[in-house]
Amino acid sequence: MAYKALYREWRPKNFKEVIGQDHISLTLKNAIEHGRVAHAYLFSGPRGTGKTSSAKVLAKALNCENGPTPEPCNTCEHCLRINSGSSMDVLEIDAASNRGIDEIRDLREKVKFAATEGRYKVYIIDEVHMLTTEAFNALLKTLEEPPEQVVFVLATTEPHKIPATILSRVQRFDFKRISVPNIVSRLNTVVEDFAQEVDEDALLLIARKAEGGMRDALSLLDQCYSTGQRLDVDRVVQVLGALSEDDIYSFCEKIIDGDTFAVINSLNDFLLEGKECVQIVREVVEHLRNLLILKVTNDGSNLIFVSKEAWDKILSQSQKVSLERLSKFITLFIKSEGEIKNSTQPRITLEVALIKACSSDSVFNPSQSNNESAKIAPLAQASTQQQVNKKLGVEDKKVEVKVQVCNNGEQEYKKEQRISLSEVKDNWQKILELVKKTSIGTYAFLIEGVPIDLNKDVLSIGFKEKNTFHRDKINQPENKKIVEQSLFTVLGYPIGIKCTSNSEFSTSSETDRDLIDQTYQVFPEELVEIKE
Repeated sequence: MAYKALYREWRPKNFKEVIGQDHISLTLKNAIEHGRVAHAYLFSGPRGTGKTSSAKVLAKALNCENGPTPEPCNTCEHCLRINSGSSMDVLEIDAASNRGIDEIRDLREKVKFAATEGRYKVYIIDEVHMLTTEAFNALLKTLEEPPEQVVFVLATTEPHKIPATILSRVQRFDFKRISVPNIVSRLNTVVEDFAQEVDEDALLLIARKAEGGMRDALSLLDQCYSTGQRLDVDRVVQVLGALSEDDIYSFCEKIIDGDTFAVINSLNDFLLEGKECVQIVREVVEHLRNLLILKVTNDGSNLIFVSKEAWDKILSQSQKVSLERLSKFITLFIKSEGEIKNSTQPRITLEVALIKACSSDSVFNPSQSNNESAKIAPLAQASTQQQVNKKLGVEDKKVEVKVQVCNNGEQEYKKEQRISLSEVKDNWQKILELVKKTSIGTYAFLIEGVPIDLNKDVLSIGFKEKNTFHRDKINQPENKKIVEQSLFTVLGYPIGIKCTSNSEFSTSSETDRDLIDQTYQVFPEELVEIKE
């Protein structure tokens, strides 16, 4: 005898076996018990959630020799014929391949005849949204005034495509995605007859990959079981082409740490193993989503389904990254998934997204990272800053420092290179862009100011009197540090800032200040005397 797929062998035979749709099963059972069966139903919901199975159980309940009954016996001739698909009174029509007006006209002619074997004729029209407009119009009259002892069950995954005139003539039931625990429970029942051992974590992974569809879960289980070996997590990962929990944890850890080289190497390893770019992105997004849930909830145990071994790891990892960074990561990768699907170079598209993620602005913004090194003053971060400059494509500028011994024996540091106000102005747009990448809020305040003076390595940023709010915001320590850090990154020279309004501007004009700066570049500072 030919092998029968698990999803066919384990198709629900009564309402009790329809997993995760208790709200629908209870309503239909009560309608049958009280003789209030409608002439037309619409079953809508995601694939593999029990729409067609519920329709067949309803047909059995109406035609069972012991019925109509909420619990068909599954042993009488009518029930057995419906189970085998050979009943003349239960007709299943695929609207995707029978979508024209001629097919519906033929149905209208046949529906006039009484049931041949049972009490009711049941028409199950699957994927009904595929019917043409003319076919819907032809079906409309039949649904409005159906013959007695005829029940229509329309099934669809896209109810929004069904005309309102049809929706108003049916009772609609919305099937929901089946939860991971319910799928795992059902799979445990199925594997009881398996000869080989099955790990609970393997069933959990299959349930997650099924995305709420019981039929998908059974198909995946069937595929993994056919290997003939012990069914563990590694076997499921290998068969499904997915990433293991350890792999995805390690991969996301490298992204959070900003280790671009390690991330690109890991991606290369995944691709050599046959993993698809879209699959990798989805795994990354799912893992980052778990971290996000842990950040915003006290206990995400009912929202996150991972193995016990992985739970402590992701809990620890979620504490290393800020909520804002996680949101940015998820937004970036969701966008890149669509780009990868439409790209002729999916690998390069994914690599660009990963490099963007590794070059996250958390390196500059202390509020986005729990790493205390991000709070160190700019001069103490010179070595780290060189790495940052490379990531941002900013050219390094060296500042030479000479050490002289004074009369009192103390060391005196003299900077040979000075930064002029004109150089700050020339690079101001680049500085603004870097501030924008670091913190959009700081950028919104800073954009209202202009550099007006540079004196003793302190840059004065002028704001109009009406923008005192923006001035005060930039003067706040966290915003001030971001601006100073950006100045150091672009100019390669440590510069402090102070913010002023019009009435506080320096008495020297910008032209005078530029002239002074140019003079310092030509003559030693000790030889220059400035007179008002």
